[in-house]
Amino acid sequence: MSAENKDDATGDNADLYKKTISNQIVKWEKILSYSAQLLQLAYQKNWQSLMDLHKERDELLDVFFREAIAEDIVDQIKKDIITIKEQDEEIVRLVKNNQQQLGGESQQLHAMKKRINSYLSAEGKKL
Repeated sequence: MSAENKDDATGDNADLYKKTISNQIVKWEKILSYSAQLLQLAYQKNWQSLMDLHKERDELLDVFFREAIAEDIVDQIKKDIITIKEQDEEIVRLVKNNQQQLGGESQQLHAMKKRINSYLSAEGKKL
């Protein structure tokens, strides 16, 4: 192989590596964006959209981590994973709070229904 061909091959490899990094960064930024959106949906109590987007993000994560990650972005991804983990923990907290709130509301509605039924049966006896 001539020196010129070696330079071309090295240049091709460098271009391919840059494209790979660029492609991985775009994919990772989409994952980060979805993670931030998931948290916003949880704050908005938009549970159906949250579930749909969560499924999409999981699929993106699965595809992303099937490939070897470029060394140049590994450290940033490690930092971002901590952020994603914190966001997911906040989402879980919000979901649990909502479940507790709905449970309390359900109990209140049940108690109110019992009082109304008691009142209606007492009224029926007075007539």
